[in-house]
Amino acid sequence: MSMATIRVVFAGFLAALTSAAAGAQAVRVGAVKPTPDTAVSSLSLSATPASVSFNLVANGVAPGSGAVEITTTWGGGLCLFTCTINVYGYFSSANAALSGGAPIVDIPSSEVLGQVPSGTPTSYTSFTQSSPFGGAGASLQLFQQSFFLYAGGSNRTDALNLEIDLTGQPQLPAGTYTGTLFIEAQSL
Repeated sequence: MSMATIRVVFAGFLAALTSAAAGAQAVRVGAVKPTPDTAVSSLSLSATPASVSFNLVANGVAPGSGAVEITTTWGGGLCLFTCTINVYGYFSSANAALSGGAPIVDIPSSEVLGQVPSGTPTSYTSFTQSSPFGGAGASLQLFQQSFFLYAGGSNRTDALNLEIDLTGQPQLPAGTYTGTLFIEAQSL
């Protein structure tokens, strides 16, 4: 029997500051210095649990052991125009979202699927998108929220359901397969 575990890591927060001269920039900071058109002055994430397990199914679909609850909190700042908060999940590589077995075999991000009933992928979708984060073709946008003429803060909690779909794939060697799913937020 094969088992898989995805370790969930949230990257604190990432704010993309915008200015008319510079365009959007991604800046990892402890405190965001707002500019007149910055959507928020603080943005943070939390995600629980820290890992999700799967009992892999040969030529089938294995659901995760539970949903990852992602809470996104933003505050301060002033949105003078349309401002957007994006949250992405991603793997470092599209070719190897998880690795394991003997000999070592990789499970690509295209075989890992995510679904957020209150977010962007309301049906199970593979981690094959490109985003500002992670490996090329190894991301999935989990939600996007836009607002207009907004001052203040808020939060939201979304459930990320995961599954690994090995339909049509050759039999994996027995073993434990592990990988890390990163979750980051962006404010534009």
